[in-house]
Amino acid sequence: MRLARFFAVLAFTTVSLVSAQTPQQVPVAPEPTGTITGHVFCADTNEPARFAQVSLQAIPAPSASKPAPADFIPRTDTSGAGKVQTSLDGSFTLTHVKPGTYYVLVDKAGYLGPRDLFTVQELADTSPEMLARRAATIPHVTVEANHNETAEIRLDRGASISGTILYDDGTPAGGLNVQLLHKDEKGKWVHLEYNGSFNRWSTTDDRGIFRAASLPPGDYIVEADLSLASSKTQNMKLNGNLNVQIDVQSFHYLLPFYGTGTVHLAEAKPVTLRAGQETPGQDMMIPIAKLHKLTGRVAAGRDGHFVNAATVALVSRDDNKELASTDISREDGLFHFEFVPDGDYTLKVTEARDSVWETPAPTKDNPIPGEKERIIATFGDTEEPIILRGDMLGTLATVSPDAAPNSSKPGAVNAQTGSQPGTQPDGATPPPPPPQTDPGATPKAKSALASTF
Repeated sequence: MRLARFFAVLAFTTVSLVSAQTPQQVPVAPEPTGTITGHVFCADTNEPARFAQVSLQAIPAPSASKPAPADFIPRTDTSGAGKVQTSLDGSFTLTHVKPGTYYVLVDKAGYLGPRDLFTVQELADTSPEMLARRAATIPHVTVEANHNETAEIRLDRGASISGTILYDDGTPAGGLNVQLLHKDEKGKWVHLEYNGSFNRWSTTDDRGIFRAASLPPGDYIVEADLSLASSKTQNMKLNGNLNVQIDVQSFHYLLPFYGTGTVHLAEAKPVTLRAGQETPGQDMMIPIAKLHKLTGRVAAGRDGHFVNAATVALVSRDDNKELASTDISREDGLFHFEFVPDGDYTLKVTEARDSVWETPAPTKDNPIPGEKERIIATFGDTEEPIILRGDMLGTLATVSPDAAPNSSKPGAVNAQTGSQPGTQPDGATPPPPPPQTDPGATPKAKSALASTF
């Protein structure tokens, strides 16, 4: 599994409009719409919920119960009214609402709207039973053309959890992503999903302090991620008259810590939150003194050349759980585990291959094309034991030739009978294999990044 994550942020846009003469068209009468007015109050204070966000979501027609699709979006506004804020008295007005029946959704920091009590899976369920359950909980209105409907909504105070994250040298761990895990319907610990007022992501401030609010009651485990990322800016011109600057961010490596500072989820102690409960003091210490670097190459084929693409994972031999995963870096041809705790591991190499990456020319339908990988040859998998007690640089993992040609891949060559033995994909002579490094030694670290995490 290749763990590459890319985020494109629209940083700056300059628009040049080109005018053109268009034939005069007969005006079309606007579609009749309705209006919704109302108030939002905080249940714990009985005071107005000021500057809360109010929006609508159409209630779906009943159907057979289905699990939420992978691309399910928890809230989609098809009413035409958009989103409005409440005023100082908690009042709101939604105009130009298309006729139909809608849930009235409210978001306010620190509070839970009625909709937030349902999971993403439950919100995607359109069975008659689940629709009835939601209708009994979430405020809803039926809008008719040229009519005004009213809605009065009360928000309950959500629970919160906070704490301080430090490194073991006493310095604050600022800028770390913090997530919360809870148990799903099968009893498995999973990341808390975003489906309303709360978000599973938080970030530690300059003092290492984090706080997550607007939480439903339940059991939670805090996760803090040590991660490495990079970004690059790309300038694009769309349709000849639109200049766009895109900031593309890539995450290279991630190591999660749980609870008070363990890398093993099973060792973390859950925190139970009651409705509206404030729970401070959930502190974490990250033991960076016991974290080490592990780098290396993957050799493959009968000639032992170094492949330029593979997924490499570290699996703990204590519980057979994957600790971290990375890909071979396209910068230096190495795999990089930038911080790994002491332990006995199995190094697993999968999807080993020789590849070239090509960027297609922009098209009207795809003005910002991403790189495409063309696989030249594929190889087998391997598992090798690793005992880590210090930095370990220059590890060599060897995979066997694939048993069959990679005929399903464009441009692929069978690793057993490749037409370019003894060469890298670009035709260059491969460097000699690096020596195996003593696990207990701490040689000078190399300045390099893995390509993905």
